[in-house]
This record gives sequence, structure tokens and C-alpha cells, in this order.
Amino acid sequence: MFETRFVKRRIRRLAIAIGAGVSATGIGVFSIVAFLGRFVGTFTVSLDTANVSLALSDSSSFQKPESFLRVETLPPYSETTYRDLPSGLELDNEESDYLMGGNLDPQGNIQNISFFKYTFFLKNVGTVAARYDLKVKILENEASTDSHPRYLDDTLRVQLYDNDALSNEHEATVYAKRRAIPYSDRNTGEVIWNSPISVQEKDASATNPFQGYAEQFESSDVICTITEPFFARNAVKRYTLVTWLEGFDESSDWTLPAPEGAKLKLGVEIKAYEN
Repeated sequence: MFETRFVKRRIRRLAIAIGAGVSATGIGVFSIVAFLGRFVGTFTVSLDTANVSLALSDSSSFQKPESFLRVETLPPYSETTYRDLPSGLELDNEESDYLMGGNLDPQGNIQNISFFKYTFFLKNVGTVAARYDLKVKILENEASTDSHPRYLDDTLRVQLYDNDALSNEHEATVYAKRRAIPYSDRNTGEVIWNSPISVQEKDASATNPFQGYAEQFESSDVICTITEPFFARNAVKRYTLVTWLEGFDESSDWTLPAPEGAKLKLGVEIKAYEN
């Protein structure tokens, strides 16, 4: 799981603070709020295997199989947008570091990250086939304590890559919170509760194209559930979780005060059973 505490600033001001040593790509392209915060918790992936034998690893070689994975600390976190994320080939890759979304200060140190990504592998090391449920969960969600209480999951986007370990495919699904107020399409009259992945369809342009709609969070504390009905002996799956705060979300209003005191913890839980 990871924990965030945020202080609000304009992205253009953030670009000045970082200095010329950082590429301008994705910084100052549009005027949105940048949320900055220090990660004081961790990101974790836990495994409950019941009567079967599965193992986790952050390496496809499984030299050190585990039942629990942890990222101890993370830098401050800044808001970004889907368009500025790296490709699936770059993200869904054990060779790319979880700090690849880092922005550098003039001294070359990571000052904050625009997104967090984590790739891990799941293997059936037992003697029987298994089935399992993988859940991405919201473990804690506290509103800001200022005069405009808000929750960080309002602008949260979670992209989950789900592929076989050796596959060259990089299939992924983006999840977001259900809209508070539905969007009615002016042309078709369709009522849409799903949040856009990034920019809204009515506001799309050649520079900022419409990226489609995200899948809704499953509930207030479960982002999504992935079920694998048959996981054969020695089979290996590759998962990559990418999280960011979407700057084009309707809730991302830089005219509002900072969401001071807001806190969000996420975690991945895997429960396995004998097939």
C-alpha cells in the first residue's frame, strides 16, 4: 500500500521549482493543480494461498520467491495526465524502475513523481492447478481537513496490465471512480456514469484527444477484481499497476484550496484456491 499527503501548487510554479534540468514534457502543458505530498507508507502486494502453492516476485526469474512484496518509500507525488504516460512496452516491463515517473531537481535528485508503476509476477509453484482472485483495494481513504473536503480517489486513475509473463502483449484496463453527476451525450442522449480516462469527450482537441471512458471502481473500497479460473502448474502471470492523479478530471479544480490532510492507501491482495 502507499500513503500520500498533498500540498497544492500550480504546475507552472512546479516547473520553475524543478529547474531547467527536467524536460518540459508533461509540465506546464496545461494549467492544472499539482498535488505534492510525501509518501510515508508503502506499496504492498500480499498473497494468501490456502491449500495451493503460489509465489510472488518482482523478477520473472523468481530467484527470490515471496508471499509479500513491498516498496518501502516513495517520493512526493505530482499530478499528471494519461497522455503523458510512457507506452505499455515501457511501463509493463520488469526492467523499468518504479521511480521511472520521477522528475529531477537541478541537482539531479528525484524531487517528485508524476506516476507510480510497479511490475510483479505470480507463479504456480505447486503440484496442482489453482484459481485465484486479485483485488486492487482502497485500504484507507480520508478526506482533506480544510474548508473544501475532498477525497483523493476522486481524481485517481488506476491502470492494470494483465498478461502472461512471456507475452509481448501489453493489455491493460484503466479504472476510475464513478461520476458524481452523469454526463449526457448531446448527440445521442446517452447517460454516462463512467469517468473519462483523461479529457472529457466534449473538451477533446487534437492536442488533448479523448481517450475513452474508464471502468468504474467496483465499490468504495475495491477498485477492481481480476479472476483467474485456471492457473496451471508452473504458469506465470505478469501484472503491472500504474497509478496517477488525472489533471483533466472534473474534480481537479486548481482554483480550490489544497486538499490538506487527505490520505489514500492502496494495496493488492491475491487469494488463491485449489482448482
